[in-house]
Amino acid sequence: MIKSMGVRLVALVATLGVALAVPLSAQSNALPDMGYDPTRPPGGHYHEGEIGEKLLLVEHALRCNCGTCALDVHSCQFQMQCGTSPGWSQRILRSLEAGETPEAIQASFVADFGGTVLMSPPVEGFNLVGYFLPLVAIVTAGMLIGLIVRRDPSRGFAPAANVAKEDEERLREALRRLDEAEGPDW
Repeated sequence: MIKSMGVRLVALVATLGVALAVPLSAQSNALPDMGYDPTRPPGGHYHEGEIGEKLLLVEHALRCNCGTCALDVHSCQFQMQCGTSPGWSQRILRSLEAGETPEAIQASFVADFGGTVLMSPPVEGFNLVGYFLPLVAIVTAGMLIGLIVRRDPSRGFAPAANVAKEDEERLREALRRLDEAEGPDW
């Protein structure tokens, strides 16, 4: 009996060890000097100064391709513990420090990873359809609704001008019966 309890205890400890090891192995394997470093002293953050502003601009313009999210590079490294976006952030920072413009850096990422790396497609060519089609659809729908309402004035809620006396009495009687039928039971 004691031996079977020992076997059960070993099995329980092994199961707990595996259960705890799986989440630890899922953590990011990014190097600590890549991207955001929480141990940096105040004033040593990457996104300060002119280069930091440009870095933030480029990070927000590029979509991380880690495959687990659809966030921009900046958001992914802070929210997803991503192993890809900190490296991209370092690449962008090195390029900015070398004097490249944000547009050139974006173009290099598009050349390496394709147009899907951009958070929003460029406003050119067939992409214009995606930008202007919703506006055209809303304006067209508004015009159609306006034409339908304007064409059929009988659909409006205009008061009846001339009602025959017997029709008015029939309506009053029907409304009185409805009030009695739906009135409170007390």
